Amino acid sequence: MRKTNKWIVRFEVTFYGVDKEGKSFREIKENKIKFNDNFEIKNKLPFDTKENVEINFLLWVDGIPPEKLVPLPSDYHSKELKYEEESIEVLEVNSY
Repeated sequence: MRKTNKWIVRFEVTFYGVDKEGKSFREIKENKIKFNDNFEIKNKLPFDTKENVEINFLLWVDGIPPEKLVPLPSDYHSKELKYEEESIEVLEVNSY
């Protein structure tokens, strides 16, 4: 079996916020990206296993604004709500 360095990473970004009444909420956006060893990643691992690709993806997204990964929630800039943080979770990694 030949190893591949081309991967599709399916992930979700969860946006956490608070409404005007102080009630917490979250909104989840999902996306996928073709991912390979051509991405600039500090301290990257070899792109030879799903686990390494997941780690490399999480290293790569660290510090990237969420709007570069998924569409922002439609009310992201609303004065009625306050989005406070985001988290990213890898859902699936597959070679292609």
